[in-house]
Amino acid sequence: MASTYAFGNEREVQRERLRTLEALFDPWTTDRLEARGVGPGWSCLEVGAGGGSIAAWLCDRVGPDGTVLAIDLDTTVVAEVTRPNLEVRVHDVLDDGLPASAFDLIHLRMVLAWLPRAGTAIERLVAALKPGGWLVAEEMDFTTAAPDPRMGPEDRARLEGIVAAHNAILAQRNAFDPFYGRRVAGDLADSGLAECGCEGRVSMWRGGEAGGRAWALTITQLRDAMVEAALIDAAEVDAALELFGSSRMHAMSPLMMGSWGRRA
Repeated sequence: MASTYAFGNEREVQRERLRTLEALFDPWTTDRLEARGVGPGWSCLEVGAGGGSIAAWLCDRVGPDGTVLAIDLDTTVVAEVTRPNLEVRVHDVLDDGLPASAFDLIHLRMVLAWLPRAGTAIERLVAALKPGGWLVAEEMDFTTAAPDPRMGPEDRARLEGIVAAHNAILAQRNAFDPFYGRRVAGDLADSGLAECGCEGRVSMWRGGEAGGRAWALTITQLRDAMVEAALIDAAEVDAALELFGSSRMHAMSPLMMGSWGRRA
């Protein structure tokens, strides 16, 4: 499968983006994984491992008697993580094989929304779970990416415009679903998993802090494509980038939906 991912991990700006997203979302992820009981001796699969922070956390959690396999289409950054119980592998979850009934836990974050056949990927991951093993999937829904009404009208319109352009360019050029978060729970339930659950978390992101920086690092990489597609003009993109670094920005984050289920 040709990658539909819009961001190249070999770029320094993307490396920084991955670290920023980890700072924002890892506490939510580890809460969800702890709630599933992951512990010593578990065999874990981290799909779309990105910068590798969750793979490293899992390695420490499962201990020397456990194992973690971290897979990604681009392992540039995660390959730098060193743990004796970690294996890193270039892998396409839609095309490359996984061992059957092999893992106590499979986790993926911000992966399914990029896939043209998310249901197929889920089916393949479920087959790789041991009986009783957990699948935990976390996906964004940009419905909540909205400004605080106390922002000035010009800044509010600018934030709404750049979010709309972001959603549109990724949908057009990368088949990304910016609203997949609302679907992930149903897709896991449809796969036949038991004990399914779901929760969403959102926070306020401010300019000049991690949330504003995440937006800036994302839009920097999409700037040329958005302008070329006439979704927004270059001056508006530059003004939005300035806003992301300013204390004038205070807006809700995208909703991070976390869903889980257990193989019967």
